[in-house]
Amino acid sequence: MRRDSQPLWINKRQRPHPYRHLPQCVHFPNCVGCQLIARSYPEQLTIKRCLLTEAISVHPSLAHLRAPPVVPSPRRLHYRARVKLVVGRGKGQILSGLYVPGTHRVADISSCPVHPDAVNRVVQFLKKNLDAFKILPYDARSGEGQLRYLDFRYSFWRKEIALTLVTKHAAFPQGRSLARALSARFPFITGVFQNINEEAGNVIWGKDFRALAGNDALIERIGPHKLKYPAGVFSQANPATAQKLYERVCEMAALSGKENVLDLYCGVGPISLYLAASARMVWGIDESPMATATAKQNAKLNGFGNCHFLAGNVADTIAAAKRELDRIDVVVVNPPRKGIQLDAFGPLLALAAPMLLYVSCNPVTLARDLVRLGREGYQTEVIEAFDMFPQTTEVETVALLKRPVPGQSS
Repeated sequence: MRRDSQPLWINKRQRPHPYRHLPQCVHFPNCVGCQLIARSYPEQLTIKRCLLTEAISVHPSLAHLRAPPVVPSPRRLHYRARVKLVVGRGKGQILSGLYVPGTHRVADISSCPVHPDAVNRVVQFLKKNLDAFKILPYDARSGEGQLRYLDFRYSFWRKEIALTLVTKHAAFPQGRSLARALSARFPFITGVFQNINEEAGNVIWGKDFRALAGNDALIERIGPHKLKYPAGVFSQANPATAQKLYERVCEMAALSGKENVLDLYCGVGPISLYLAASARMVWGIDESPMATATAKQNAKLNGFGNCHFLAGNVADTIAAAKRELDRIDVVVVNPPRKGIQLDAFGPLLALAAPMLLYVSCNPVTLARDLVRLGREGYQTEVIEAFDMFPQTTEVETVALLKRPVPGQSS
């Protein structure tokens, strides 16, 4: 935020009325999930552009950067391929939605306009039938109950759903009966799984997964690539916008077929596969063994033999890639919201890659890391923003950085 604490997107002379655009949601304004749903879509994109500008404007070394208009999402409603909902009870009814900030109360959003219709239908079925299966929602205050969260993965390509039920306890005798009922009622549900999270707090996932019914993984198509997503791995919420972002990463990289690429925080490998089509070799690194194992399957599924994936701490595993590759020409980083971990900066900079592409879901940590990289010789040449989450204040960004190569003229 600027020193006067006045957001750039607020007009100082006339603040826009927050509800002047009729929202397309029956849960507005009680649900906090879609902060901008009362604004027109062009206004939403303007706000996101200003938020990115705000984040970089506090750093003098980034003063040369200009945020272009945000690339719009092909879908503005019903776009979410990943839906996570907390389960609770209120006024004698099952609730499914989001926690009200600062409380353990659940704001019900069982018919959400940004969720696929198929997901909404399954949520409404569960709300009506959990009591019949004697499945009690977990109460974080009392510690009683069983079912904590619902996690939906939706394939727009196949029109299929994989559902994970997050439970407080491993014992879940009603699970298989519920899974069979769901599969019978909704043929598009291809798999139902249980995740066990016995820890207190609002962290969704536990370590253990169990199959209750159906297939292990969902398959989505993003551009030319088929991507497998088993339960428990990260997946993009908006595949249509993700495709636009991945294509832009490839354009920025401008590979000739001779380059070695290192893809950090690679997940199940979507960016690796996009770059592999024009690279000599791509190495992907992620801390999740499940993600890298899936990335290997995705490379094989799409016919790429020039991809190699390693699981481990990013800082430690960079050194292994450096030992195996004679040089690294391009580095892609796609970290979580907190940005590049501190202990990874040293190994990353030691690679001395002439090009770095930074994909970020948090403009604030992106700007912070661009400043750090700039101190070590990387110049940020361009940034571009994408609307991965319409109706919200979230904005996805890709930045292109380069550094001079010793012995070469700039």
